[in-house]
Amino acid sequence: MSFGDRLNNLHGGWLALLGVLIISPDAMLIRLIKADDITATFWRLAFLTTALLLIALWRGARRGDSVVASVLPGKYELLTGMFYGGTCALFILSVRNTDAANTLVIISATPLLAGLMGVFVFKRAQPMRTWVASVVVVVALVGIVGAGFGGENALGDLLALCAAFCMAGFFNVLGARAEIDAVKAMLFGACMATLAMVPGAQPTEVYGLDWLWLLTLGFWVLPVSFLFISAGARKIPAAEVGLIMLNEAILGSFLVWVVIHEVPSSTTLICGAVVITTLVVHSILGMRAGRRLRATPAQ
Repeated sequence: MSFGDRLNNLHGGWLALLGVLIISPDAMLIRLIKADDITATFWRLAFLTTALLLIALWRGARRGDSVVASVLPGKYELLTGMFYGGTCALFILSVRNTDAANTLVIISATPLLAGLMGVFVFKRAQPMRTWVASVVVVVALVGIVGAGFGGENALGDLLALCAAFCMAGFFNVLGARAEIDAVKAMLFGACMATLAMVPGAQPTEVYGLDWLWLLTLGFWVLPVSFLFISAGARKIPAAEVGLIMLNEAILGSFLVWVVIHEVPSSTTLICGAVVITTLVVHSILGMRAGRRLRATPAQ
C-alpha cells in the first residue's frame, strides 16, 4: 500500500492532529535561531518556497502538466498567495518580537477573524454563536495587545494580529473559490515574501545549528504539516479542524516554556484561556449544529 493510500485510510481527525503535532515546534525553532530577524525570515521562506516548488512539480508531473503549468498561478491564486506570504513573514517576525505564547494565542483566533471577514468582505451570514464568540475573543485579544502597548512586545503583538488577518483572508478566498490550487497559491506567496526580505537580509550571516533549524522549518515543519492538515480538512468538518488546531497554541507555548524557559505573562495566560475556551465551545456548538443539519431529512 502506498503512502498516499495509507493517508486516505486514516481518519481526518488523526491526520489533522498529526499535522498539528508536526507544526507545534515552529515557534520554538524560530526562537532558537540566532541570525537576525530579516535573515532568519528570508531563509525560512526560501526553504519553504523550494519545498513547495518540489511539491508543485511532483503534482504537475502526476497530472501530466508542463513545468510552467505546474507552478503558474491563476488570478485568485495570486490573491490567495499574497495572504499566505503575508502570514508566513509576519508570523516569524512576530515570534521574534514578542512572547511566543502571545503570537500563538493571537493566531489561534484566526477562525473567528475569518468569520468576521467573511461577513464584512464576502457578505456571508454567520450564526449568533459566532457573533458572541467573536466579541469575547476580540476583547481578549485587545487585552493581550493592549497589555504590551508601548512595551517591548508591542510590535510583535501587532504583527501577530496582522498575521491572523492575513491567514483569515487566505482561508476566506480559498473557501470562496473551489478551483484554487492551494499549492500554487502558497508557492507564489512564499516566493514573493522571500523576495521582499532580500533587501534587508544577510544570507551569509547564518552559522552552526541555525542551518539545521531553518532546514527543519522549511522542508519539514511547514510543508509536511500543511499536507496532513489539508488531508484531514477534506475528511472532517471545518469546526473539528479548528478545534484540533487549537492544540498548536497549547503545545507550541509549552515547548517554548520547556526549551527556551520563556514563561507567558499572567495577562497572556488569562486572555489565552478565554480565547481557547471560547473557541472550544464555539467549535463544539458548530459540530452539533452540523450534525443536526445532516440528520434533518431533505424536503
